[in-house]
Amino acid sequence: MKGPDVALAPGTCLGGRYELHERLGAGAMGSVYAARGPGGARVAVKVLADASRRGDEGERRARFLREAAVCATIRHPHVVPVLDHGVDDVTAAPFLVMPLLAGEDLASVLDRATCLAPPVAVALAVQACEGLAAAHARGVVHRDVKPSNLFLETQGEHVVVKVTDFGLAKAGGESPAGPGALTATGRFMGTPQYVSPEQAVSAKHVDARTDVYGVAMSLYHALSGAPAFAYVRSFMGLVLELTGREAPHVQAAAPWVPAAVARIVHAALLRDPARRCPSASELALALDMAVGIDTSRAAVPVASLRTAPDMTRQGASPRAALAASWEEVLRV
Repeated sequence: MKGPDVALAPGTCLGGRYELHERLGAGAMGSVYAARGPGGARVAVKVLADASRRGDEGERRARFLREAAVCATIRHPHVVPVLDHGVDDVTAAPFLVMPLLAGEDLASVLDRATCLAPPVAVALAVQACEGLAAAHARGVVHRDVKPSNLFLETQGEHVVVKVTDFGLAKAGGESPAGPGALTATGRFMGTPQYVSPEQAVSAKHVDARTDVYGVAMSLYHALSGAPAFAYVRSFMGLVLELTGREAPHVQAAAPWVPAAVARIVHAALLRDPARRCPSASELALALDMAVGIDTSRAAVPVASLRTAPDMTRQGASPRAALAASWEEVLRV
């Protein structure tokens, strides 16, 4: 298998079925290519990068194949499905096959737009919650929920959120010390600015509430223009902030965010998972109630993926009194 910085040549055929075309992107786990499959179907093929030079080839390979196996079990409109997976006989490269989607991820949108109008941000978060709830129902914890892993597929004049990249997922039945566990004790996993406090301490001992935190932090970013602890410049400093204080009030950065939305976001970001919103489904339901289901479940137009209007950003909502627990939110 070639190194992670070397693209496979156009025309390479993986698994005897998928002819690779242009490379669409590359990351730490490997590269994604546009490809043509059986019957001429256009697909995306993710190929594992060579990790042998770093000495972690076995674990990365196992994690990649775990991603393929896990995703193949989840079928939901808000999760990118895995259509096929295998190991190529010629290159020995593990690969997985997904639909070739049109659109961009939420991180790219926020790089361009900075912050979205609250109704748009909430509607996107609710769709992400629906996809995560489907994964959780299968016993799968994503462990890396962030804007770049929320793909916005263009469907006509609207976009639909697709949760993607389950490369760090924890599957049901994977005990912290069991033979199927892939996470070493003390090893950091996830993306620092979006990872939950408990995952920053131990990625082994987390449940679905770590994904609730990740989607809430992604919503915080979409509402305010940055994740809550963006001001922290060092990894250790970030861990200290995550474990030592609650997230700064979103309305301090974005006073136009409705108080009811701010209150829910912060209750889903509470440091103590026992006090935090317990599930993605409950978070979606609370957002429905905060803005109205006609808004939270509305189709999201492509044209709405732009910076929140000046009129919105010049406004100020009543300052939300933040709850100390999810139950306190429910009592309001």
